[in-house]
Amino acid sequence: MITKGLVNKDNDKQVALTFDSGWEYKNTEEFLNILESYNIKATFFTRGLWAKDHPELAKAIVNNGHDLENHSLTHGHMNSMTDAEIENEINTTTDIIKEITGFTPQLFRPPYGEYDTRILKILKKGGYTYTILWTIDSYDWAQEMNGVKIIKDYLVNRVLSKASNNAIILMHIGGYETVNALPEIIEGLKSQEYEFVKIKDML
Repeated sequence: MITKGLVNKDNDKQVALTFDSGWEYKNTEEFLNILESYNIKATFFTRGLWAKDHPELAKAIVNNGHDLENHSLTHGHMNSMTDAEIENEINTTTDIIKEITGFTPQLFRPPYGEYDTRILKILKKGGYTYTILWTIDSYDWAQEMNGVKIIKDYLVNRVLSKASNNAIILMHIGGYETVNALPEIIEGLKSQEYEFVKIKDML
């Protein structure tokens, strides 16, 4: 099942902050400190080899009460992979996350948002019922978009202007200005009376 926006009948003002970790890692502790200062729990999607290379950061994410979910092993284009390669991308990452953190991932975010029915069938076989995309791409992964520089204020304004109930906000640990923008994004969403939840809380 591909999930872009999820429905929760109990609250009509909620959003989920999500952070993908591919290669960059240096800002991880700062992200965790910001989230802790606001008492917010988020959903992280990690590349399996990122967790293997940075086990202490992976454990810190889980120990701080966040969910650490599956973002493939190598962040490749899975549509062009064989079934066996896809299974390895999914299952090896599952094993790495469980072994390092004790957390069992249940959600999958496909690299580049690319998927097809074949991948969904393999995911289901591997225990992943939900494949999670996003409703708001912050564009924090880019330095420029359509001739416009992606500075801190751009990120803040983009997220706040597009916020809606059950929004899933895509950001990255390696985002160029994300650490600088995150406090203002949180403050802005709080001023709009949004509750911050993990994606599983929306299911």
